[in-house]
Amino acid sequence: MIQRVEGRIGMVVQNRMEKRQQREEMILDAAGKLISEVGFFELKMSDIARACDISVGTLYGHFASKEDLLIGLAVMAGAKRAEKFDIARNHDGSAIEKYIIANLLDLGFSIDHPQLFEAEYLALAPSVWKRATPARHQAQLDQINAITTMFQTFLTEGEDELGIAPDMTSRSRNLNLGSWGLGYGINVLVLSEITDRHYGQELRKNAVSILCDGLADLMIGAGWQVDDARAKVRALAATYVDAPGFDQ
Repeated sequence: MIQRVEGRIGMVVQNRMEKRQQREEMILDAAGKLISEVGFFELKMSDIARACDISVGTLYGHFASKEDLLIGLAVMAGAKRAEKFDIARNHDGSAIEKYIIANLLDLGFSIDHPQLFEAEYLALAPSVWKRATPARHQAQLDQINAITTMFQTFLTEGEDELGIAPDMTSRSRNLNLGSWGLGYGINVLVLSEITDRHYGQELRKNAVSILCDGLADLMIGAGWQVDDARAKVRALAATYVDAPGFDQ
């Protein structure tokens, strides 16, 4: 009898958790759509509650503030981004090729989902994460760490290909940081009005192509020895990234 009661209680708790998770996903989806329409700074919690047909109190029961909501959206975006990286992991090629593909997929995701990248970008600002609850901020840090570790693992496995000695692993860490900065910077510039004023639509239309060349140059500088590195990186982009400009 006791086991049956405990079983029922467990099912009730599980159902509540599932419903809470489903409601949270609904809230984040609605928030993402509203941010794409009005921007984060014009976003109102009451508008999100209305879009989800829930009370403002229920909304705050999930997200204690707009900052919490933004980080929740960034974590959701990161999870969707991470799914793309399975393509790199499953590539039938060297660890360095997997690393390059992951960088290209990262930019491709941002181009395809600019509102999600904007959420990730804004969530990194101290004015946001310092106001978020510790649990939300920790979830953000854990996710960024997992993705960074994946990139670093590719480079560590490819150190022989780069000619990096076991006692010089800082070189691969610096390469990881440099390529991250390159890709992230292009992500930001693609969304920037300032970029349009200086370059017209050139960067926006050719972002993948520009990343290909920049990434190839970084890899060469790190010791990657391959015939026509730029052509090699562009060939990987042509295979794995569906975005304009990579074949120009």
